[in-house]
Order: sequence, then structure tokens, then C-alpha cells
Amino acid sequence: MSYATNALSVRIADELAEMIANGDFRPGDKLPNEPELSKKMQVSRTTLREALRILSTRGLVEVKRGIGTFVTQSRSIHADYDVLKIQDTNVNTKDLYEMRLMFEPQAAYYACLRASDEELEAIFRYGELNERMIRHQDPEWDDSEQKFHNSIASATHNPFITALLPIFNRAIHHGIILAAEAPQVAEMTLHDHRVLMEYLKDRNPEGAKAAMYLHIINTMRAFKIPLD
Repeated sequence: MSYATNALSVRIADELAEMIANGDFRPGDKLPNEPELSKKMQVSRTTLREALRILSTRGLVEVKRGIGTFVTQSRSIHADYDVLKIQDTNVNTKDLYEMRLMFEPQAAYYACLRASDEELEAIFRYGELNERMIRHQDPEWDDSEQKFHNSIASATHNPFITALLPIFNRAIHHGIILAAEAPQVAEMTLHDHRVLMEYLKDRNPEGAKAAMYLHIINTMRAFKIPLD
């Protein structure tokens, strides 16, 4: 399989993981058959199969030969803890960023340890896309920022962290709105992301963890969010 096909498969896997995290497919649901799903995702069946294999290694889906592909029942932990309902909770920006500070540095640590080469390439691709969006002050900066952080969280191969993606995205969306009043955030974000990607490239989990921690701390300070 070519590099381009590998990279596309990782992107499709990330998109499907987001759909699962957002509740488009629930625990126990059978995914659409290959022809239907490949058409929906606008990719070949070969690329889709590789994307489903990636999701299987992450523990998000289970392939039952001759029957179909199902969202894994292990995600029933979400029902026990109502993780997905947290996104509907009335919380402020401080709460959201404190949540990121608790989870994302450790997510960067495990992503560094567990990410496949293809998943790392996807992280770097989203990082480069995000940099272009920021430099051009593109309104899609919100989307590319989310994809960058989501690709790191997905690379942990931890279903609980994947379930938190909608909440990460909510915090990021709040941050992009605040960034309009804090112009220094753009350059700071570019610097912090580059440092983080260097540690990921070097497979240095402690460095990646520290870089993500500092990135969120720097952002909180720029937005004047109390750290105590």
C-alpha cells in the first residue's frame, strides 16, 4: 500500500472515530456495508478496509466475518459514566481548559508511545495544515486545530480518551473565539505545536507530555484564565 493510501486511511479512520465519539454510531451498532460506507466516505473499498483495520486496533470496532463491522461493546463504559453527555454540561472556559490540562498532556504521552508511523504522519499533516490556516488567518482554523488535537488523542488507542473528543473540541472552539482578542495566541500556538511535533517525531513521550502541558498553560495565561 502506498504512502498516500496509508495517509488517507488514517484520515478516514480519524473521521469515523469522530463520528463514533459524536454518537453517530453507538455501541453495538453495525456500520453500513462496505459499498455504502466507502461511498459515504468518498474513498475506495481498499482504503476503507485499512481504515477499519486501524479502528479495530484502537478497540473502537469489531469485525465479525460474514456478518459485518460493529462499534465495540466495550464502549458501554460511556453509558456507565455518561461521558458523552458531559458536552451538554453548562461549564465555563476555565472548566474546559482545566479539563484539557488534566487529560491532554497524558494523551500526548501515550500517543507518542502507541501511534503507528501512519498515525504520526497524520498528526504532522494536520499540524502543517493548522499552521497554514493560522498564518492565513483562515476561518477554518477552528476545524484544523481540532483535527490536530483529535489526531493526537485518537493515537492513544484509548476509547475513553476518544470519547472525550467532543469536549476537547468544545474547549478548542471557545479558545479560537477568545484568540480574536489575544493576537499573541496565534504565534504562541505555532511555536508550541512545532515543539510538540518535534518530541512526537523523536518518540519522546516525556517531552511530548511536557510540551502539551506548556501549550495549554501558555494558552490559559494568554486568555487570563486563572491557574489556581
